[in-house]
Amino acid sequence: MLRQTFLRGLPGLAILAAAGPAHAQFPGSANISLVMPYPPGGLGDYLARLVAKKLGEELGVSVVVENKPGANGAIGAAVVANAKPDGHTLMCVPASTLTSNPWLMKNVGYDPLKNFTPLARLIEFPNVLLVNPDFPAKTVQELIDVARRKPASVNYGSVGVGSSTHLQAEMFKRAAGIDIVNITYRGSAPALQDLVAGQVQMMFDNLPSAFPLISGGKVRALAVTGARPSPVLPDVPTVASVVPGFVEVTWWAILAPAGLPADVTRKLSDSLQKVAKDPDFGKLMSDRGGVIVAGGPDDLRAAIRSETEKTGKLIKELGITAQ
Repeated sequence: MLRQTFLRGLPGLAILAAAGPAHAQFPGSANISLVMPYPPGGLGDYLARLVAKKLGEELGVSVVVENKPGANGAIGAAVVANAKPDGHTLMCVPASTLTSNPWLMKNVGYDPLKNFTPLARLIEFPNVLLVNPDFPAKTVQELIDVARRKPASVNYGSVGVGSSTHLQAEMFKRAAGIDIVNITYRGSAPALQDLVAGQVQMMFDNLPSAFPLISGGKVRALAVTGARPSPVLPDVPTVASVVPGFVEVTWWAILAPAGLPADVTRKLSDSLQKVAKDPDFGKLMSDRGGVIVAGGPDDLRAAIRSETEKTGKLIKELGITAQ
């Protein structure tokens, strides 16, 4: 039901992307596999299916989403890193899969800069701090007060060790001086389901994943992690308004295996940037709190380097390791 609710309003995304115009050119007519290293139902799955549909139309081939979840995206990413670099295997991932996993896992199975060809950085999202509607806190300060009165009594859901949902909760824990307990899930959808059911009390999650539940009163939004309130949640304050300096967003990107020919790289990158700039794509994303980036290979490569350095420093300071 959660997945159906989440994908409502965008008919056909769950179906394989149809081949686009006959005049479009792309090396080979075989399907493109777009690996989504997280389970169906969350933000990544939604984004991947929308990109698949639009990219298929742009290139004139079918783009098939393949969910390969596990290890904060490392399982699916390793599959792509070892795939043939012919343009027919791509992946859609958040920053954490590329910038956190190498710091957390001894044998992650890939180097984010050496084993992939950067294609496009599509979009950025703030996260949103959520609580179960029955939880007594109605503001960030009240949440902090509850957690301080009863240390380790508040659980939070996260989508894998080192994900933005995990790191932001740990940053919040340290900045607010509270003791909250991590419950790790394999994807956003099951974590949100348990938040709705009251199995966990709070969670940082991507705004698009949570928005239908916020709108439906299934969860309560206390704050967003951006520098300013989101246009889709104008009455919800920022975390930084209570915890100064707490500003974090997450981005999503498309990559291919290393060694992709230059002409194929250019074709895919140009097509993906067109997808990101497509008005329908932009509206669907902005309606859910996203900000279009539409950056090319150089932008993505620079973002990986910058985020890896920042995330590595944070992981070391927090002493986080993958279980």
